[in-house]
Amino acid sequence: MIVELRPYDYKIYVTGPFQSGKTTFIHTLDPNTVSVERPLSEPYRGEMGSTTTAFDLGRVVWAYKNPGATGLLMPAKEYQEEKDQYDGWIIHRVEVRGAPGQLHFRTIREVMMVNAHGVLMLVDASDPGKIGEACAILAETKDKLGGIPLTVLANKQDRQDAADPEAVAEWLGVEKVHGMTGKDIVSASDVMIRLLLEVVGARPRSGESSSAQDEAVTYTAHLE
Repeated sequence: MIVELRPYDYKIYVTGPFQSGKTTFIHTLDPNTVSVERPLSEPYRGEMGSTTTAFDLGRVVWAYKNPGATGLLMPAKEYQEEKDQYDGWIIHRVEVRGAPGQLHFRTIREVMMVNAHGVLMLVDASDPGKIGEACAILAETKDKLGGIPLTVLANKQDRQDAADPEAVAEWLGVEKVHGMTGKDIVSASDVMIRLLLEVVGARPRSGESSSAQDEAVTYTAHLE
């Protein structure tokens, strides 16, 4: 059997401190994400879970009818099954790469950020104790990937104890932070599409407009 391998149009690097919600976010966008992780050896903030030890690798498709439109985002598998519905649409295949947040995994992060077109950095807005690590990862990311679009996200806005994006921006000493709930498909798709619009604007492709309209994302999930 011959398998045709198609290159991805864009690679998005997802980073952030330990337990900031990176794996959950990527799995929300693509339920078929491949993750290399292990169970936590002890509860973190009262909950048992898992932590990424190598990478998360998701694949999504961004589809829109007209340049500059927000369009919609879907898992690559879903697009493959329903691609006849998008005949004539502009299609971009996007690889979403996540890396461990613990500071000692710096080498893995450097590998996963190679050839990235944009960055999403997640911060747990309900855990100010991780801001020191967040500042270190933000500085590391800017040092290695300065010059490409980077969006900082105050994740877990569904929690009652979550700080608002303005407070997280003050903690980090940055101008702008966007709020997000990584386990919500609309919220996750919104921030990803907004970053992709910025990426396209920064690196216009042949025949496409570089303008990015600031529209609300309308998305209907068709997940199993």
